[in-house]
Amino acid sequence: MNSLNLIEQINKVLFDTISKETKFILEYKIDLSTIVIKTEKSRDQKFGDYSTNAIMLLGFDQQKTMDFANIIAHKLLLKFFYKVEVVAPGFINMWVNNYENFNVINAIENQKEKFGCLPKTKLLYNIEFVSANPTGLLHIGHARNAAIGNTLVNIWKTCGINVNTEYYINDAGNQIDLLGYSTCVRYLQACGKQIELLPEAYHGQEVIDIGKQLFKEVNNKYLNVKLIENRIEDKEISAFFSNYAKKYLLEIIKQTLKAFGVTFDIWSSEQTIKDSGLIEKTLNALKEYTFEKEGALFLKTTQFGDDKDRVLIKSNKTNTYFLPDIAYHVLKLSRGYNKIFNIWGADHKAYSQDIKIAMEMLGFKAEKIEILIMQMVRLVKNKQEFKMSKRSGVSLTVQDLLDTIGKDAARWYMVAQAMTSHIEIDVDKATKKSNDNPLYYVQYAYARINQMCAKASYELPKNFYLLTNDYERDLIGWLNIYQPTLIAISKSCEVHKLCGYLLNLARSFHAFYTNNIIIDKNNEPLSSQRYYLAKAVKQVIANGLKLIGVSAWEKM
Repeated sequence: MNSLNLIEQINKVLFDTISKETKFILEYKIDLSTIVIKTEKSRDQKFGDYSTNAIMLLGFDQQKTMDFANIIAHKLLLKFFYKVEVVAPGFINMWVNNYENFNVINAIENQKEKFGCLPKTKLLYNIEFVSANPTGLLHIGHARNAAIGNTLVNIWKTCGINVNTEYYINDAGNQIDLLGYSTCVRYLQACGKQIELLPEAYHGQEVIDIGKQLFKEVNNKYLNVKLIENRIEDKEISAFFSNYAKKYLLEIIKQTLKAFGVTFDIWSSEQTIKDSGLIEKTLNALKEYTFEKEGALFLKTTQFGDDKDRVLIKSNKTNTYFLPDIAYHVLKLSRGYNKIFNIWGADHKAYSQDIKIAMEMLGFKAEKIEILIMQMVRLVKNKQEFKMSKRSGVSLTVQDLLDTIGKDAARWYMVAQAMTSHIEIDVDKATKKSNDNPLYYVQYAYARINQMCAKASYELPKNFYLLTNDYERDLIGWLNIYQPTLIAISKSCEVHKLCGYLLNLARSFHAFYTNNIIIDKNNEPLSSQRYYLAKAVKQVIANGLKLIGVSAWEKM
């Protein structure tokens, strides 16, 4: 049995066929190492099952492109295509022989939930995502980050890549001290003390809850704590309030992420890195690239193309967030990963280059680090921004999102568009049970097949040669590109393309269902073949939805 999927087989046949045209290759000095073979499913069956523009990419003029494409097309007819045609300006459209085209149905039936999976590789990736400061609840921006990261991890694992997921806890610095102060004030208020929280403090309901919970546990133990502006005078007591609040909020964060279908292998702490001495070691390793100016220490990032040199240590001798971030990336890269990934918000786009520059200074290859940039998300209702968070006082939280549209819709819509695009999720559309809702449309296809399968049963046919109409071949074509789609996403990180694939598969199935009698008691051979074709579609929809973190509904 061929271990290559159909698209890989077609690409190999194309490359081998082109490579054997030595006369043409020598005459026009074609470098075989530069040939890019890309086969795609045709958008319409009248253009074949699959199409390639490989000849057009060789850089010939129009006539030479058409001449060479016709030579290749003629040779392909001797392979596993029953029809091949060339269309200007040089596309080659291919109709695959039934045996090769239909193999996918048997593969899905045999492999079931494993269909699409590749053998384990030796590649080991690390991806850090979400990584919200433990100073409040997760907001909907974090939900998009979590959905993208988790979906990407699922696809990597399906493609045989080993992955460690990581959450970086920013638990050192002024924001944690301020959290401790905010918690202390809320605790004192719970004790009955008349005291106001300063404007720059954390005002979310969750901090009020922490203060009340602490009062239940320790009563008036810290009633006489002394505050100086926005800090607690006693360092030990300050650390106690900060750590108590941090642990409380981290537990909420973990539970929220779990409800969203996201867990992490590693939870790294900035404070732990600071205590380990790694920051000082990292700074020493960067010594030749640093200089002092006006009492601050700078990194010479302009030597590597940056628009300005970046501050590592401020003039008051405190670290900027850049220095511990460099140390953290040193820690990750020292673990031996083939590649590390971060998913950051758009406000960190410029900063991503600085991290890569710092890693190059330390001897790491820049290509071992990939930083994915994600744009913002809004929830809208009646064309107005949807604001209903009672807890945070500022942002719509992940829990608000789950309560409003549910986990399935939240996971789907957070990854349905390119991460580089701003998205607006329409609450009414996301919860609507109609074909206007893309998620419902996909889930309905699954439920429709499930109900059909419950009413009939057939033995697996020996072949599928009766599946010859355009609706059937189009559906088989979509099944054949499921694994290639996952492989492409595993390289490009464009997880939204999985939603696009599932939507196209569902659209193709609904057209097939509407225009064919699937279960026909007067034609058992055809019915059995259509039955297993539909069953294969059902399995692929389930597999794809699971990667996104969405349920497949048995009935709707």
